Formats: sequence, C-alpha cells, structure tokens
Amino acid sequence: MLDSEATNAGAIVHEAFEAASDHLRGQIVTVRDPRDGTDAPAILRDGLHVINPSEFDKYRIRPTRREGAATHTRLDSFIDHVNRFKGENSVVFAVDNMAGPKLTAIFDYHSAGYSSDAENLKHRAVYSFPLSDEWKAWSQADGKSMSMIDFAAFLEDHIVDVTADKPQSDAAKDFLAKSGGNLASPSKLIEIARGLQVNEASTLREARNLSSGEAEVVFQSEHLDASGNKLTLPNAFMICIPIFARAKVLDQILARFRYRKNGGSISFWFDLWRPDLVFEHAFTEACDQVKAETGLPLFVGSPEV
Repeated sequence: MLDSEATNAGAIVHEAFEAASDHLRGQIVTVRDPRDGTDAPAILRDGLHVINPSEFDKYRIRPTRREGAATHTRLDSFIDHVNRFKGENSVVFAVDNMAGPKLTAIFDYHSAGYSSDAENLKHRAVYSFPLSDEWKAWSQADGKSMSMIDFAAFLEDHIVDVTADKPQSDAAKDFLAKSGGNLASPSKLIEIARGLQVNEASTLREARNLSSGEAEVVFQSEHLDASGNKLTLPNAFMICIPIFARAKVLDQILARFRYRKNGGSISFWFDLWRPDLVFEHAFTEACDQVKAETGLPLFVGSPEV
C-alpha cells in the first residue's frame, strides 16, 4: 500500500515537473508586424506577451517613416533644407523670444481643416538664431551702473558700434524730439571716455543738467586749481549693430546717457530705448525671408509636442 502511494506521488511530481518545464522552455517563433509585414524572431518562454514595436526596426530594410530633427546654424541652410523636404502640409513655427529666438519646420504636419486623420509631426528642421556679439555686449550692459573707469573702457571697446546718423524710425525720432535728446557723435564719446579716465582719481564737485539737455560734470582735483575740470555729457547716442550673427543688415538702437551722484563720486550707465522694437524688426525680416523663399505658412509660437 505504501509503495503504491509512493509511486503515485512520484508520478504526480514528474508530471508537474514536465508541465513546468514545457511552460518555461523557450520557444522560437516568428512574429509579423501587422503594419508592414516585417518578420522578426522572438523567444516565447511564458506564453503570450506584448512585443515592443521598436523590436521590428532592426529587421527592416528602411524605416517606416522619416523622423528626427536637423539642426542648422545658418538661416540660408535652414531654408535650403526646408525646400528639399517640404510637402503639401509642411509648416514653420517661429519662437519670438528675445533670449532664444528659434525657427522649427515640421515637414509631416497635419493637413488643414478638421480631419480625423493625423500626421506624425516627427520630421523637423530647427534653426536657433545666433545673437551677435554686439547685441549681447550692449544688452548685457544695458542699465548696468558702472564706475567712471569701467564706463570709459566700455565706450572705447565698443566705439565702432556708435554712429553719427540720426534715427530712422518714426518712434525713435518722436521720442528724441519729445525728450530733448542731444545725440553724441562717436568722437564725442571718445572725448568723454578720455575725460573720465583723466578724472579717475578726482572728486566730484558738481553735476547739473543744462538747458540744452546735456549734463555738466565738474571734478575737483588736488592737482588742479579751484575751477576744476568741466566735462559736458550728452543725454543720448545712437548705435548701429546686427541683432543676429552674420546678419547683413544693421539696426539702429537709441541709447540714453545716464549718471548718478554718489557723494564725492559718480556712476554712469546707459539705457537702451525699446530694444524690443529693434529685435522684433530684425526677427520679422528673417521670418518674412523664410516665408518668401519657402512658400510655407509661418506661425508664431511653439508647435504641438
């Protein structure tokens, strides 16, 4: 009786082991992608399971669709690339952020009008506008209070950006007229820079605004007589710089001359007047060029993710 029970128990264990072995034993099968019929080998160990669609990619002769984003460093290259791959529904998106302006072309965009059919939006070209060194230098110093010697050094380092031309935009002309602006020439700014350097160790005696709109600063030095040194400052000057690197067109920006008395010393700075208008003008010109040379619609903002 005991031998019979032992035999039955052994048979049950053996059957259970065989069943488990059959369940865990790997089985090589061929799985077909229902999208395009691509066959891929797979090993099944525990019955049915989900297969990641990307597993089929390594067995395809070519991808099922175009994907990826080409990054361009020049606007003309971006335009050429767009013209090479654009289709009936291709579009361009423009991000008008002054800190990071950018263009993105989406070649496989949705068709116009309401439709249940959707595209992939995976094939793109990107152009991030490189800001010019001149624009970055003046923007970073905008509104920044400086000592006499630092302000003088900045003027001398960037004097090539200063122009004697009058403002061309109606908005700048109107502002200059209403504020009584007196534009300084490049030579006048050099004169000011050298005057500030000479009086670096001097004590400020007086700073006052003149009826002409200019400011007069008088320094007192131990090495000079009581009359001191007079330095006449304009209240504005004009710079002409490219907003974007390698841009062929220069844009005018009006800068207001500022100073503040600090006891026996004085600090200087400048305020760029409405740099947003200048940036918008340069950005709009670039967008107009893209629309004209590609024939694609351009939207201002960010595309769908």
